[in-house]
Formats: sequence, structure tokens, C-alpha cells
Amino acid sequence: MKGNDVCTVFNKIYDPIYRKYIFQPTVVEGVFWQEKVEARNTQEGLHEANEVHIFIPFMAKAQRSFAKLEKFGENPTAHFTLLPEDKIMNGVSSGISLTIVSVSTFDYGSKGLKHWEVVAK
Repeated sequence: MKGNDVCTVFNKIYDPIYRKYIFQPTVVEGVFWQEKVEARNTQEGLHEANEVHIFIPFMAKAQRSFAKLEKFGENPTAHFTLLPEDKIMNGVSSGISLTIVSVSTFDYGSKGLKHWEVVAK
């Protein structure tokens, strides 16, 4: 699996120098970015139900290496991770970031098929 899109993942980390949380960007190349535009009709009226599915292969090229939450917590500036409530953006500087809602790991099959599926709104 290899995509042609680029995305930027923003991980929320604590900056001890400024004593506040910041978003650390990591550019990831070779992803699939699929936008889903739809609306839902409820009793309250018509509501927007848009979401984006991003497929990130394990083999995607990134500025930092991927780490699970435990290892990411040890040294967040050396790694990136995919967590709900973090931000993700199409491209490097589009200016419009989305919030990650869920992350699914598909770590079976051949090396080229292993990937994460990120849903963002």
C-alpha cells in the first residue's frame, strides 16, 4: 500500500520550558486521504456528517518514527503517535486541521499491507 498524499500529524505534548501544552507537527508522506461528505436528517433538522479517512501505511515516510503511547511518552520529540483528540491536516500547510476521532491498527498481512486507519472530523 502506497499513497500519493501528504499529511501532518499534530501531537499534543507538554513543553516544560513554557509550562504549557503545544502541538508538535510531524509530516508523513505516502498516505491515502479520503474525504466523505454527507448529511444526516434528524428530528432537529439536517446536520452535517462529514468525516475524513486517512490510511497511513507502516512504511510511510515520516520526519519522526512512530511509537506507541508508552514509548512516545518517554521521548515525545523523537517520535510521533496517533491518538484521538490529536490534530491532523491534509498537506504540509493547508491551515485547516481536523481532530482525530479514532485510530484502527491493521497489522496483519504482508509488510506492504500493514497500516493505520485514522478517522477525523
